[in-house]
Amino acid sequence: MARIARTAATGGDLDPAFLAWSSSFTIDRRLLEHDCEGSIAHVEGLRRAGLLTVDEAERLTSALTALPGQVAAGEVVLPDDEEDVHMAVESQLAAQLGAVAGKLHTGRSRNDQVATDLKLWARQALVVIERGIDRVLAAAAVWCERHGEVAMPAYTHRQVAIPVLARTWIGGALVEPLRRDRRLLLVVADELAESPLGAGAIAGTTLPIDAEQTASALGFAHGPRNAIDAVGSRDHALVLGFACNRIGMHLAQFSTDVVELTSDGLVRLGGAIAGGSSMMPHKRNPDLFELVRGQAALRHGELAGLLTLMHGLGSGYHRDLQHDKTLLFPCVDGVVGSLEMVALGLHHFELVADACRDALVAGDAVATDLCEALVASGMPFRDAYRRIGALVNETRGEGRRLAQLDAADLVRHGLDPALVDRLDPVAAARRRSR
Repeated sequence: MARIARTAATGGDLDPAFLAWSSSFTIDRRLLEHDCEGSIAHVEGLRRAGLLTVDEAERLTSALTALPGQVAAGEVVLPDDEEDVHMAVESQLAAQLGAVAGKLHTGRSRNDQVATDLKLWARQALVVIERGIDRVLAAAAVWCERHGEVAMPAYTHRQVAIPVLARTWIGGALVEPLRRDRRLLLVVADELAESPLGAGAIAGTTLPIDAEQTASALGFAHGPRNAIDAVGSRDHALVLGFACNRIGMHLAQFSTDVVELTSDGLVRLGGAIAGGSSMMPHKRNPDLFELVRGQAALRHGELAGLLTLMHGLGSGYHRDLQHDKTLLFPCVDGVVGSLEMVALGLHHFELVADACRDALVAGDAVATDLCEALVASGMPFRDAYRRIGALVNETRGEGRRLAQLDAADLVRHGLDPALVDRLDPVAAARRRSR
């Protein structure tokens, strides 16, 4: 079969083994909808430029509009022996419409075509990621309604530090980081403002096609400002990859908290998300959260791959860029899946209030509150710090904890008995809540 993108000057047909190895069709076929969307805008640009008749434009537009649905329904099978989805679409149109399909590529290169398709895909990816973040935030709000007033330890160095309410913990571990991540997506959106369509292979076209009109039709802010940059830049892919990495990292940090709280007996997992052991019948493992944590590591690899792919390339288009989708697609898919799983997980784990209080008592979590009470009464901080440190040491030597002291114990240790009000870790958590 003669390839569309081959001429006599090209040197004949590609070796079948090389064609099969180099084809990106299995990866970029998911760009089909966006490829047709970009082509429809290009067809209108050709019609306005007088390079297509009204009838030709209508025939091409109709076929391009219907094609994604036909492929999804199995009514049309794209030829998979082309180099990529872009050529497969043109081959299909040629079989369906005849010679007019040969006019579709007028004034356009696969270089600006694929760059445009990828930006259209990335723009849709942003919407999906935003929805995923919003679902997690909504699930976190529901979780807070159920468990947000439970007093629990805040940890430093994986040791009990200070009592907080659960809503403070989940706000710091998940909600605020994801809110920042959602704002980061606005930076990605800004990187997607420029349409590459019209940049051609590397220097535009001499044909009277209005790139600003096609950019507007596709929802971009403007057309290519520099053709060389437009076809070669993948900055938007790098920023999107970084955003996915940061989201994944935040989900992993939250997941680590859940895993460790589960190990400490402070969290109870529902059976809907807990993994079992193939050998130990009593286990209820935090598999969902461990897998989310593992997914974050994959995002690091994909971003590193994207950066390395771009490293050392000159300006303009290079065939190396074909592999950007191999890295970016799973990067986005992975973070969307992780967001979905964390949203699910939030509906199936709860804090064990009594165990949380026991941990606060055992960890002497009210020590800082006692220290600050002395400071509020006029004692210099370092004096108060040493005084309470000595009290903790003496009390532990007696086999007791601060929260187990009473007013008489405080007097015996030379402290104001009114400080007994500062010994309840649950009250301490509530005092610190905002």
